[in-house]
Amino acid sequence: MMGLSFLGPILASVLYVIVFQKAGFRGAILAVCAGPLLGALAGFVMGRVAYAGGGMPMSFAAIILISLPLSLLPLLVLAFKSWPPVGGPPPGGKP
Repeated sequence: MMGLSFLGPILASVLYVIVFQKAGFRGAILAVCAGPLLGALAGFVMGRVAYAGGGMPMSFAAIILISLPLSLLPLLVLAFKSWPPVGGPPPGGKP
């Protein structure tokens, strides 16, 4: 049953890779596509640790401060990073 909770973040990460590649991003920048999966994993681990320690308010704060930004990381990169040029001649080469 735990695997079903990771189905959404896995699907989101795969779709982000597709969107990033279609947008023209290549290389190490694709690592941010793993953000939703890392966010879900961090939320799961922190929730288990807080549940075992009895500190549920701390768990919710950790989920909001760590898990949520990790899940939104690909969208933030798409919004604020300059996109590669689309079309036109390649830089420094003949068309």
